[in-house]
Amino acid sequence: MNILVIGGSYFLGPHFIKAALEKGCELTVFNRGTRPLDIPGITHIKGDRAKREDLEKITGSFDATVDFCAYEKGDISMVADALQNRYGRYVFISTVDVYKRGTGELLDESAELETRDFGGEAGAYILGKAALEKEIRELEDYSVLRPSVIYGPGNYAPRENIYFKWISAAGQILEPSPSDGFFQTVYAADVAKAALMACGSGEFSKKAFNVTPSRLLTYSDYTEVLKCACDRDFEVITVTPQEAFMQQVPFPFPISDAESEKYDGSALEETGFRYTDLEAGMKETWDYYVHSR
Repeated sequence: MNILVIGGSYFLGPHFIKAALEKGCELTVFNRGTRPLDIPGITHIKGDRAKREDLEKITGSFDATVDFCAYEKGDISMVADALQNRYGRYVFISTVDVYKRGTGELLDESAELETRDFGGEAGAYILGKAALEKEIRELEDYSVLRPSVIYGPGNYAPRENIYFKWISAAGQILEPSPSDGFFQTVYAADVAKAALMACGSGEFSKKAFNVTPSRLLTYSDYTEVLKCACDRDFEVITVTPQEAFMQQVPFPFPISDAESEKYDGSALEETGFRYTDLEAGMKETWDYYVHSR
């Protein structure tokens, strides 16, 4: 396949580029070039997606376009308009955060999308992604992927890396207790694999898929995963949610049940997709963290 990548410099993008190159795909990557890719075998076009004249630098036709950095209403339609009919299937990396919050239901792909503005960057992010999901449905061929919390080598978000830093620096981690919150997390390489499938498989045309294992994790579950993944012992220190709030402890996942949501990832598995075992994926992530320092 001949694939156009929009964005692709950070975290998830390089995982996708690596997977696509291993499958023999031809890749054109369009982004601002603020972070060198240094990946042989790709065509790199520097430009700003908000500028039509930059988008018009993209020549040729593609079997698929994978968009890693569409966040605001108009981002997808502007690319599609500039490329006319040359973008192939448009694969949009959305998020499970687009679903209406607080329903208490297991959220599958048919669940209602959020329309409320919760304010701040997070609120704008959710509404932007939800608006783009409506926008993409105007295209002739598309696929939407909604990952849960993504972890993996190269992650710049303060998630598993918080724990890795605690373990490396102090030989201990903090755990909120009592806590009835839960969450789901997916390996970056799995999201990349799903995106590559979405580029070519007819099962993905004009459909949205949650990209998340069904496994629900509590903070104590996550501690056990870290014990399996990390090659050193560490102490577990519990703090109350009130203490965590007062001390501004950066816990990355929901602490309470009221903050938590459950997502159904079974539709993707029905295509034959299989998720990476969490303990194995976290071990690879830990090893990358240790050797990249």
